[in-house]
Amino acid sequence: MFKKFSFLLIIILCGLVLGGCTLKPLPAALLIKSTPEANIFLDGKLLGKTPYRAEDLKPGEVTLKLIPDSTEQNLVSWEGKIKLSPGVLTSVERVLGPTREESSGQVLTLEKTKAKEPSLSVISDPDGALVKVDSESKGFTPLTLEKVAEKDLEIVISKEGYTQKTFSAKTVSGYRLVANVQLAKIASPSAITPTPVPSTSGQVTKKVVIKETPTGWSRVRETPSTSAKELAKVNPKEEYPLLEEKAGWYKIEYEAGKEGWISATYAEKK
Repeated sequence: MFKKFSFLLIIILCGLVLGGCTLKPLPAALLIKSTPEANIFLDGKLLGKTPYRAEDLKPGEVTLKLIPDSTEQNLVSWEGKIKLSPGVLTSVERVLGPTREESSGQVLTLEKTKAKEPSLSVISDPDGALVKVDSESKGFTPLTLEKVAEKDLEIVISKEGYTQKTFSAKTVSGYRLVANVQLAKIASPSAITPTPVPSTSGQVTKKVVIKETPTGWSRVRETPSTSAKELAKVNPKEEYPLLEEKAGWYKIEYEAGKEGWISATYAEKK
């Protein structure tokens, strides 16, 4: 499963923002979203939490850092340099994972060009990802497409072994839409998930089935709390013996003789 992200990149016209064109540079705009909620630091200054939007920033290169909320101790932070352009909204969206390789996101912005027609550039981590625009394959990253239509585009970035990323953005005449995308690596199930085995503590009549999750797996924790220590990961459609229930949590036997708690949001009793 993958979540579809939608961004509208706009030009802030000087006639609308300043009441007429002047020699004063136009401000830059910035939109930041993250999953889960994160604290935002811009050049070391705390701005607040995601989601966040500002339309009066100084143009130039800045360092953006997203630190996940304290309740998500097992997720890594993200930091990167982005360029804020005058009169342009730059969009940043991140999905914070347990490691950098299992995190994903994209930075979308517009760059002024001399050409009248819009263009599109896609950069990805890792390289060599397939780019589809409006369901049509266009090539592999890094990729630049000149003279694309001025409209809302649906862009899909995919590569074997990585979670597919889908988002939409609007191209603008005289500008190049630049998409810098990171794909999340799909962890090997054998490396992160113990093989389910029947309980040896006696006959078990109740089981739980792991449901689909945004990350492609669900955490097993030491106690029924999101801040508790992570013991293992379990995958969608797998079944485990149900040992105990608490509000919003199921206790399962994820490996012979090993027990832990999973969120009831991503599990179903069978």
